[in-house]
Amino acid sequence: MHHILVVDDEPLIVRGVCNILSELEQTHIRYAHSPREARRIAEESRIDILITDVRMPGMSGLDLALHVRELWPRCKVIFLSGHADFEYLQFALRHGAFDYLMKPSDRETLLGLLRKAMDCIAEEISERAVMDRTRQQVKDARPLLIEMYMRKLLSGDADALGELPEQLAMLDIPLRSGGPLVLLVGRIDSWPMHLAPKDRLLLEYAACNIMEEYLQSFSRIVSIKDGKSFVWLVQSVSDDEESARHHLYIREMLEKIQQSVRQLLRLPMSIVLSSPAVAWDALAYEYRAMCGLLQQGIGLDEEIIISGVAKQETEDQDKPGGEYDYIEDTVAKLRLQLETREREAFGRTLSALFEWGQKTMFVGYSVQLELFSSVSAMLLGFMNKRKLAQTVGQSFELTSLSSYHAHDTWGDLLDFYLRLGDALFDRIEEERTDQKREIVDKLDRYVLENLDKDLSLPRLADIVHLSPHYLSRIYHRVKGYPLADYIADLKVGTAKRLLASQDMKAQDVGRMIGFEDMSYFGRFFKKHAGMTPGEYKEAAKSGRLAISSE
Repeated sequence: MHHILVVDDEPLIVRGVCNILSELEQTHIRYAHSPREARRIAEESRIDILITDVRMPGMSGLDLALHVRELWPRCKVIFLSGHADFEYLQFALRHGAFDYLMKPSDRETLLGLLRKAMDCIAEEISERAVMDRTRQQVKDARPLLIEMYMRKLLSGDADALGELPEQLAMLDIPLRSGGPLVLLVGRIDSWPMHLAPKDRLLLEYAACNIMEEYLQSFSRIVSIKDGKSFVWLVQSVSDDEESARHHLYIREMLEKIQQSVRQLLRLPMSIVLSSPAVAWDALAYEYRAMCGLLQQGIGLDEEIIISGVAKQETEDQDKPGGEYDYIEDTVAKLRLQLETREREAFGRTLSALFEWGQKTMFVGYSVQLELFSSVSAMLLGFMNKRKLAQTVGQSFELTSLSSYHAHDTWGDLLDFYLRLGDALFDRIEEERTDQKREIVDKLDRYVLENLDKDLSLPRLADIVHLSPHYLSRIYHRVKGYPLADYIADLKVGTAKRLLASQDMKAQDVGRMIGFEDMSYFGRFFKKHAGMTPGEYKEAAKSGRLAISSE
């Protein structure tokens, strides 16, 4: 989605440009009637394209453009000018302006220029450039010492933390030991079938490079691969940058990053963003919390974005030191398959483990007992962490997990585990629906109580810490209709009641449901009600209309 800001001190110009731009798909359009208002908007949310007048009271469009480009370096600036002031426009083009239009400009010219700007944004991170850089990075690899040291920090190694300034300097890691961090954890949610290992590795690093491409203009970044996930440690380029503002910049870029990974690599990617300022000594704690959220996610769907993570205690599944034997490796794999909802793979892995266990029948009873204890402990731990023991215990005798001799045969034990696994997978599916319903109910309540406030998709997504695209998708999936339709129906129903039952002016009704522009309110109401607010009020007053109870 492209975020476009239109700025002009003439409301008629702003309204006309916004009406034309509303024809474009995948755009979020905002407007301002002064440079001061425009600066506030740019400081609160990402701006991809700025359309601004050159001459305005208080600040020129040139100064405004320079300020916006400082905040959002990738922003494309298009100037509108009613003056044949080519000296101004030449200066603007020398300083990074995308193009300009002379006022008045016709619809086709404006739309053509906007599409050209959006194409330019898409082409800046080209597939070829990303893949060329990726091949070089895979060839050279990241220095092994950096990756080893970062892994120690993420695991909470006290010695590694004590050596922080010296190690950052020695390994030439571009991070400051005296400043807080922002942490990101990302994963590729699913892979195409029959993908060769070398191609998968190449795509993983390509996704990592896309993240760095978007953030490197205003951030210092170190990235490492940790199992199935990538981890990015990020700091502001500026020592004086406020943590909250830097965090905002990153958060606003995540949807773009996710879209680029999908478009260029054809892969779904989920991302968890930490709280704004993570201290070095809290890094391991925050990382564990984020990994737990990424595993569970919002129903473990694809392409989630979880932003502004609140710290929470999570289990540390890693055991320090030593080599895992076959049972430990397989049980760890089973737990991961539970977490990631791989029902069929779980059954195959468990059956293979029991087949291996049967071969120990004449070697040692203690090996089979270890297998039973390890699998049972893993299942109990999973149920306790997800608070499922009480629910599942209504259908299963969980004491059978602590008594090896409660099962007559090895096959009976395998059958018990498989049935218990199926019950857990069923419960996880139910949790997905419950989590999404909770989010949707929260949004419905918020919209109902704040009809006069900003109800744009980015604002609502911010309330529940999700990306706008993902929020729109789960709302439609749960309710069966778009979020925008719910908001529109609620606004129209409220407006009808107020117009019909109270002695209020149409403009006051419009403001009560969030419309400052009365002409826009009139068009909106007529589109949904079939008549203007004034016509509806007169029809209701004269009894020619059955007043809706919406």
